[in-house]
Amino acid sequence: MGGSSTKRKKEKAADFKKPKLKVGKTKPKASNATSTSFQARSIVLGQQSLTTAAPNAVTQFSHSLSLLTSKSDAQRREALASLTNTLTSHPGAAPPHPPVTIILKARPLLIDSSRSVRAGALSLLRALSPTEIDAHASDILIYAHIGLTHMAADIRTATLDTLEWLLGVAGEATVSAAGGWTGTLRRLTNVLGWGNKTAAEEAKTKGWTAATRTKLDDAKLRSKQIGVLALLLETGLTTEKVALNRATAARACCFPLWDVAAHRIPVRPDPYGYLGLFAEQAGSASSNSTDATQNSSGNIGVDNHFEEGIRRGLVEARKEGGELGRAAKSVERALAGLEKS
Repeated sequence: MGGSSTKRKKEKAADFKKPKLKVGKTKPKASNATSTSFQARSIVLGQQSLTTAAPNAVTQFSHSLSLLTSKSDAQRREALASLTNTLTSHPGAAPPHPPVTIILKARPLLIDSSRSVRAGALSLLRALSPTEIDAHASDILIYAHIGLTHMAADIRTATLDTLEWLLGVAGEATVSAAGGWTGTLRRLTNVLGWGNKTAAEEAKTKGWTAATRTKLDDAKLRSKQIGVLALLLETGLTTEKVALNRATAARACCFPLWDVAAHRIPVRPDPYGYLGLFAEQAGSASSNSTDATQNSSGNIGVDNHFEEGIRRGLVEARKEGGELGRAAKSVERALAGLEKS
């Protein structure tokens, strides 16, 4: 009994005894050390797929579409690239999902914080058919309005690219949508400081100033905003003339009947959206009534308070010269067409 007890005490004391190391000798390995000198021939993952068949195109498209709401910028960018590649590789074929689903998923990324994601979202929308963009221009226009007044300058610049593309592809549908004419015109004139005189005077009384910025980046942004404003005016005023010619031709062919198109089945989705029957319209009552008048009668023009502020801003832009002066001339040409009409 005594011998075994002494042996256990010595073994226990050895655990707490620090060995004396000599210079030049390596530290002895522990008794429970695991050797890592082996080489593995295969790596086994816990959730690896053992199937040999790759997912079909519809499944891959659905997966990429679901990744558009990912929190990772890289995943959103790669998903947009995959979707764009699928659409551009088969330009004549119908997409695996309805175009309206793709538009509703991609439109929030037009004002994403990542520049590459914003560019990818615009590229994806460009890959869709112009007919689909024309039918759902109002859905894209909502986020274009948000981006026009965004706090980040790069997002405002990217939104101008989106609006310029939208006016080029579906100009008539854009200016004819609810808030597409007066809403866009009001936002562009506000960010340029070209509002009506009453609003400018109220801003001064509240302590706000509308001093012209002279930085190079601001000058480029303002010149681009003026250019998009010119494109909006040109598209809207041209649409008015085209609509008037169409109405005149329709009335002539259907004489003695008048306004036959108003009693037919609408060709656009949500033709009475400007009435706000199922959703509250944003903005003041005056702007809503203007939009309602615009969309119901097809009469698109520049209100007096808009025209007054624009012409006053053009005078200031011409004085600055450079890019601003050149952009102001394009707005003057659009307004000259209004005077001729």
